[in-house]
Amino acid sequence: MSEIKDSIKTYLKYIVVGVFLMIIIISFGMPDTISRCGGPSSSIAIVNGEKISYNDFQTYWDFNFPQIKNDKDNKAASFVLDRYISDIMVIQKATSSGFKVTEERIARNIKNLPYLKNEAGLFDPEKLKGLLRHMNMDLTNFSKFLVKNITRSDYLFFMLMGEASSKEDALTKNIIDNSIIQIEYSFLSLEDMKKRYKNELVVTDEDIDNEINNSDVKVSDPDTDRERIKKQLEDKKLDKIKNDIINKINSASSTGASFAYVNSILNGKTGRSAKFKIGEYAKTDEKESKEIFMSKSSKEIFTDKCLALKTGATSPAIIENSGIYIFSPLIKIIPSNVPNEDTLNRALVSNNKESSGAIGNSVLKDKRENSKIIKNLKTD
Repeated sequence: MSEIKDSIKTYLKYIVVGVFLMIIIISFGMPDTISRCGGPSSSIAIVNGEKISYNDFQTYWDFNFPQIKNDKDNKAASFVLDRYISDIMVIQKATSSGFKVTEERIARNIKNLPYLKNEAGLFDPEKLKGLLRHMNMDLTNFSKFLVKNITRSDYLFFMLMGEASSKEDALTKNIIDNSIIQIEYSFLSLEDMKKRYKNELVVTDEDIDNEINNSDVKVSDPDTDRERIKKQLEDKKLDKIKNDIINKINSASSTGASFAYVNSILNGKTGRSAKFKIGEYAKTDEKESKEIFMSKSSKEIFTDKCLALKTGATSPAIIENSGIYIFSPLIKIIPSNVPNEDTLNRALVSNNKESSGAIGNSVLKDKRENSKIIKNLKTD
């Protein structure tokens, strides 16, 4: 049972992180943080000895309540500050309960953000620098910001899932036993790619001569060196074709395109998985089944995307040494006591929604009575 619980925790927490990090990307288009309260660099509040800076408060306001504008009497600022203090107390409660977010987890999820990747599908540090500049943050403060928000989200999520309940074992078993998932997938192997685009991979003697002349390539043995250069040029051409396909797939996937449309780009060999449960990897639907996604990175992308994708929508390109995969959920049956997408979003994102508010109030009931809070917000 412990292994099953760990499996579902891992599977569903990927969704939590994915939803939260998507907030960051959406917020990337917002204006830079501005001073609303005219406060100094000192703390705007102190909660159980923890100082809350004006900058942290303003960042929290921009990300969580962008629709609320400042008013002359500072009523809006007072409202947002109360919500922020409540969140700080939830984070303090979560931390004291043992909830932790590792540096490795923060780094891994930042690097996996599709909006921070280049055209080749690799993490682009320059895009991260641009995001940090826009947010007026350095990497250290950005990481601290993520740690706080993910800690709060994790804690409320597990409260919502009944993790703190004495019924947690029965809940977990029910989720596992009654979930049914099936995907359809398409795979284009590198070998098939080479055959399909063989005319575009042709390297002529002129191409080799140009490479030698333009790149100052030293040729000691004309026969073996020219063959080596030819192979290198073929690989470059193949990489360009592969990256073009990947970029087109990822662009279509980001708009929620159908499997049929995205597969018209990949044009790979299609198949369906056997039905499986939450926490299991997809396997081929055949007598001697085998896992469809083999590499660690492919499994992580599959785990991250499978429950988050709507039925019929298609994943971004999953790249393995042997070729390129895409997949789409055909069947996704989750027990009713697992939050659906809307409920999950409300619990994680909207601080003023009833579900999250009810959980937060329950968590904070005893915490407030024993907390020491000092507010430094000045009103006109």
